[in-house]
Amino acid sequence: MDIALVTYNGLPDLDPDDGLFRDELVKRGHKVQACIWDDASIDWSKFDVAIMRSAWDYHLKKEQFYAWMENVSKQTKLFNSAEVMKWSSHKSYLKQLAAAGLPIVETLWIEKGSSANGVFDSLNWQKTIVKPAVGLATFGVKRFPLDDSQDGKQANVKAAEKHANHLALTEDVMIQPYLSSVENYGERALIFLNGKYSHTIRKSSFQHLAPGGHAGETSVPRDDLEVVAAQKVIDYLSHTPLYARVDLVRDLENTPVILELELVEPSLFLSFHPPAVLAFADAFESVLQLSI
Repeated sequence: MDIALVTYNGLPDLDPDDGLFRDELVKRGHKVQACIWDDASIDWSKFDVAIMRSAWDYHLKKEQFYAWMENVSKQTKLFNSAEVMKWSSHKSYLKQLAAAGLPIVETLWIEKGSSANGVFDSLNWQKTIVKPAVGLATFGVKRFPLDDSQDGKQANVKAAEKHANHLALTEDVMIQPYLSSVENYGERALIFLNGKYSHTIRKSSFQHLAPGGHAGETSVPRDDLEVVAAQKVIDYLSHTPLYARVDLVRDLENTPVILELELVEPSLFLSFHPPAVLAFADAFESVLQLSI
């Protein structure tokens, strides 16, 4: 197979983590090339398969990225599919997960062009997170305290409103409580390959965008409660994705709740769990056989 591993111009030679995947595919006899997704000189039709790995600037070029996915899908097999990636690029999917009875982080929504004025006044949260509905890492994400003295709270509320309203000029906005568990327990990123749980990584809040393993992540043991919660998210999907990452946090009752479902370009942290490199290659070849 001629395989394109899709990246962006910030990582033209791939995330080192994905280099492990590339090397395994080459060992198996495949021809593999790193390709920058918006490089107009690339002829995608020459590839049998294109696997999205790290288009970490797609949120800055959303419409171009959506058009690119549709175009590439007409020329080769794209994993994950354009339909799946577009659906999961906008975090309104959390509404669907909640409607299906899955536990998500409490979320308020401000539609593009709307105002957040008054939204924060009645919130009984110590801190809040305001972020865009399409984004990655800490892009556009800000935290605001809401439990200071009355004068301080009013100033913080105004600051939160200002940020939300600024974001809402161009995109939908999410408002969530800041859960203190992220400071000690951390976020949990659970990796799934062809629908099967692989391993778990602990992430810190407000991590900067960096190659896998370069932002303070650590490997943590499997937690059955978290795996069950994350597996329900994967099982909800109408089609099993080649790769997926379910990011969870613990709420005030210490229950795992869904923060994000990553189906576009998540770091899979293969270097933290060496068997995952083989498992990812196996998953790819298995999915490919079914799609032929």
